[in-house]
Amino acid sequence: MESIFRLTLGLASVINLLPAALLFLPQNIAKSYGIAVPDGNYELLLRHRAVLFGLVGGLLLYSAFTRKYYTVSVVMGLVSMISFVALYYLIDKPINAELKRVMIIDILAIVALLIGLGLYWFSR
Repeated sequence: MESIFRLTLGLASVINLLPAALLFLPQNIAKSYGIAVPDGNYELLLRHRAVLFGLVGGLLLYSAFTRKYYTVSVVMGLVSMISFVALYYLIDKPINAELKRVMIIDILAIVALLIGLGLYWFSR
């Protein structure tokens, strides 16, 4: 069961590392999120967001391969993804289709990570 858990850590890692690539590809930010990036202020915030995704994704990936920091990586990953889903529903303004897709992907990753974690815990 630990191998399934490690796979879910890897999946959650990939889901977090993909948007981290926007740090180096700022020209793709607008297309990826379906939003305009009107000036450097927005670009700075969105590229910093990409750095944070890299940190979360990197920790999840490290944990998947080394068996270290399982608890910390799961908590960080879940806080990141659950907070996005919660904010998606708390914001009382229209949200575009690209960000809805991100929210759905986060829900799927949350479920996968929780299933992997549950299988790991109950098999111990």
